[in-house]
Formats: sequence, C-alpha cells, structure tokens
Amino acid sequence: MAKRKELMLSPHFSYKEMIRSKWAEKHGKDNTPDDLQLAALINLCWKLGEPLREVFGPIYVNSGFRSEEVNTGVHGVGNSKHLSGEAMDIRIDSVEQGLEYFRFIQKNVDFDQLLFEFNRKGAMWLHCSVCLDPKENRHLAIKNYRV
Repeated sequence: MAKRKELMLSPHFSYKEMIRSKWAEKHGKDNTPDDLQLAALINLCWKLGEPLREVFGPIYVNSGFRSEEVNTGVHGVGNSKHLSGEAMDIRIDSVEQGLEYFRFIQKNVDFDQLLFEFNRKGAMWLHCSVCLDPKENRHLAIKNYRV
C-alpha cells in the first residue's frame, strides 16, 4: 500500500491527490480504488488533467475517486462518476478562470460531463468526467449547474 501512495498516475497527478478525502480521513474510512477504478483515474489524469495542466499550469483537484461509503458521506449522487474513478472536481478561483477551463475542455477533450458547479455559499468548481471507454462519453456540458 505504501508504494501505491507514492504512485504518479501521470506526470503531474499523484495517486494520493486523486484519492484524497477530508471526509474519509476525519471518519477513518477507506477510499482505495480497485484496479479498474485505478485504470479510470489514470485515464482521467492523462486525457483531461494533463492537457489542462499543460495550458493553465497547476490545477487543484478538490475531489477525485470516492468509495461508496465516502460518496454517501459527502452526499454525492448515487450514480456519480467519482465512484468509478472517472471524475474529478477542479477548484476554480474566479468565474473567468472557470470559463477558461470550461471552454478549453469543451474544445480539446473527449469528455463525458463538464459541469460548472456552484453552491449557495459561493463556492465554485468544475466537475469533469472522462469515461474509460471513450464510446460512452456523452459530451454533456452545463455552464451554470447549481448544487
């Protein structure tokens, strides 16, 4: 297990950051992906994370993989792509930055979901997913998705 924690999924994205969960840490819950979920995380990092990173520099992943228990604990939807390792939520510091990321992904990435999300407290993030099987990517893009 220690070796997996040090694993890089792509040149700029680590295993550790893609499974990190404050909720899991606080509640002592396991958030370890199986081999198929890990393959999906690697695909996600290469297909979406790396192109975004190459153009915009470092990006911060708020949430990557979530086990069933973690997803329930953070009130994620039951069919979340986070469960399969096919989604990441990217922190956005401004609407302008979010729109730049959104347009770039829409034009340059074969994605499944691209949701510019926000909540009542003013937090904003991009929920981005890429299916392990590219034939399953739906190209669903919503710029104003209230959570």
